[in-house]
Amino acid sequence: MKLLEQIKGGIYGVATGDALGVPYEFISKMAIRQNPATDMTGNGTHRQPAGTWSDDSSLTFCLMEGLIKGYDLKVIGREFVSWFDYSSWTPHGSVFDIGITTRQAIYRLAKGETPELCGGMDEFSNGNGSLMRILPMVYFLRDENNINERYQMIKDISSLTHAHIRSVIGCFIYVEYALLLLKGMEKFEAYGQMKKEVNRVFE
Repeated sequence: MKLLEQIKGGIYGVATGDALGVPYEFISKMAIRQNPATDMTGNGTHRQPAGTWSDDSSLTFCLMEGLIKGYDLKVIGREFVSWFDYSSWTPHGSVFDIGITTRQAIYRLAKGETPELCGGMDEFSNGNGSLMRILPMVYFLRDENNINERYQMIKDISSLTHAHIRSVIGCFIYVEYALLLLKGMEKFEAYGQMKKEVNRVFE
């Protein structure tokens, strides 16, 4: 499969899964079992039309746009600020949902603070907000052979909004696994290989 098709498949997958889940955010497991997500639906938690993606996809698109211009944390941070202030990459021209940790980090980015220090570092700031948007780093790092360099770049990108170590390691595991899949490795083999390589970094 050509790289462009892999990128399109990955990004479309993020947005599609996101849009499927938007109406179900904060709804109990029991309620979801009674009304499972089998198709695009509207209204729900955020009262959005069917097919609406959330901040997860918007910030994924922002990260991609920033990386197209090169690896510059300030540029990527400005893309995040543009989303929050001007609704760039939103499906309907408005931001309807944002986590507290992400909001606080974007305030710091807007003030011009050091980008990789803008994300919350305490345990209460740990969350999956950076994991939801990290996929573009898989494509950006596909030719970077130094795993320590990959880790540092992933750490900095996560730390734009989520700097707690669990958030960072979650993003690192995700990207390392996806890189192996991108190279065509079978999923279980890739999982085993990823664990060995990630563990070496933290030995």
